[in-house]
Amino acid sequence: MARTIEVPGATPLSLKLYFTQLENAIAATWNSSKSIFQEITRHQSKHYFYPFISRIRCTQDRLNFKKGTIQSFIISNPCSYSTMNLLTDKWIPIIHDNQFQFITLENVLCQKQNWQLSFHRDDMELAARQLMICLVQVIFTPKDKDELKQRVAQPLTPDEYQTGLQNYLELFDLNHPTHPFMQTRGVKAEKITPIQKLFIGLPEGNNHAFFNEVGEMSAVPAAWVAIALFNQASNCPSFGGGFKGSLRGEAPITTLIQGKTLREMLWFNVLTQDNIKRFLFPAEQDIPVWREPIKKDSTIYAHQIGLLRGLFWQPAHVELFWHQDKTCEGFNKEKFTYTIEGLWAHPHSPRIIETKQGKKKERFLSFKNMAPAWTQLSQFLSELTTKKGGHIPAAVVTQYREIFRDEPLNLLVGGYRNKQASVLQRRHEILSLAAGWTENMEMIQEFIEIALKMKTLLTGALFGFSKTAGLPNLSPIGEERFYQASEKTIHELLQCKKFGWRERKDAREDLFKELEKVVTNLFDEITRPYQHEPKMLKALAIQKRKLYGALKKENPQA
Repeated sequence: MARTIEVPGATPLSLKLYFTQLENAIAATWNSSKSIFQEITRHQSKHYFYPFISRIRCTQDRLNFKKGTIQSFIISNPCSYSTMNLLTDKWIPIIHDNQFQFITLENVLCQKQNWQLSFHRDDMELAARQLMICLVQVIFTPKDKDELKQRVAQPLTPDEYQTGLQNYLELFDLNHPTHPFMQTRGVKAEKITPIQKLFIGLPEGNNHAFFNEVGEMSAVPAAWVAIALFNQASNCPSFGGGFKGSLRGEAPITTLIQGKTLREMLWFNVLTQDNIKRFLFPAEQDIPVWREPIKKDSTIYAHQIGLLRGLFWQPAHVELFWHQDKTCEGFNKEKFTYTIEGLWAHPHSPRIIETKQGKKKERFLSFKNMAPAWTQLSQFLSELTTKKGGHIPAAVVTQYREIFRDEPLNLLVGGYRNKQASVLQRRHEILSLAAGWTENMEMIQEFIEIALKMKTLLTGALFGFSKTAGLPNLSPIGEERFYQASEKTIHELLQCKKFGWRERKDAREDLFKELEKVVTNLFDEITRPYQHEPKMLKALAIQKRKLYGALKKENPQA
């Protein structure tokens, strides 16, 4: 049944009213026809219409634009619509005045409110931050450091925000009729994958790390889905065998600068145009993969990947499916193969340089064990290149160090520890360093090496005792407890709670003193259950004497 709705003027308000008419017409005729032909004429400004038309699922080849007129589209189901444009709609979950609410990206960038993100999972909160940063990066890139400082100091005006959106509105619609955000229309799969699979760590397939039951999540609001979709493509292991992982590998570490406010935090992690040219290969064309899909079996060179395409890289074919109540209940996923030559230097991740068979190769840092983030602090903050290898911090960290060098640093570190597609641990830490840290990296590295050496003395003594006494290896227990017991000491040291950066000698002596207590106390605690067995007393005495001798050697004044 054909119907025509006239759209005079094409303002956002009038379009919304006419869209209501369109929905009523669909509802009235649905029982008699499963394919309703609609023609909307005299539309003068199609970018206003997108947030409304994209609320209806359309078959891919039935939407045709001609001079701002939408013609000939078929509605597959009047109830299966949902939309969320990341640039105009409320999708950012926050707590304000003790009230939970959703706000827009415009609210964050154009107001001085101290918004606080509110998520039930720290990894999803980090993903939301990273998603907002990527949006700001591609749309509102500052020209140079002076403009960046201005953006940090003052919010955008609403006019500046609206002007910036004009060329991007169609790219970030979660249910766009033909090219939805980070998706591919027409994905073929034997069955729909439950939406729970999109949230890394929930019990679907090999992921059983954080929730107890399969099917615990059956329908998810659009805001959560957008964040999870981005997180899966950018930060997580792949969906499994045959599926490609993110541009940064299976489970990369993300390092971001924390700010006093959410708005300040976004700008601290946005590169200037100057630094984009410095750290990345400026590509001639920069079109996201959902607009210009990756060709199957193709070879892609890293320098061909532009900023927008790289930040929103989608390594799999995914298509979301929506429920009657406008929630997402599942998705189709499809594997395909391609090859990337080289490494795309993602600005949010530190990299390590390794030499194998005489050739240097870069990879992104990832969590390989239970060690806390401070053990890799020098790799997060400073660049080092030697014949054997080295490390390179994330571009946003390097930029912050250069432009805001007199400021303290609050470094947000996050990621996953995984085994192939299975997630073993979720990681989310904040490392705070007092102002002056940029001039004292050598001192920071020295203190980290001291702490790691003290840990090694403890684990070595426990391993020796276990071996001599014929016990299971106790050193992993010692390592875990050492990290727990030393955490407060390390963080206070980095924040200069007791000693300033100029009091290096006093700070070193205090660190030795505190960590010596930790090591000796932990050795006694872990070996205490065996101290009353005669056959183990000799082994215990030998290892204890060795441990005290090693501590004396490390710090003769102890």
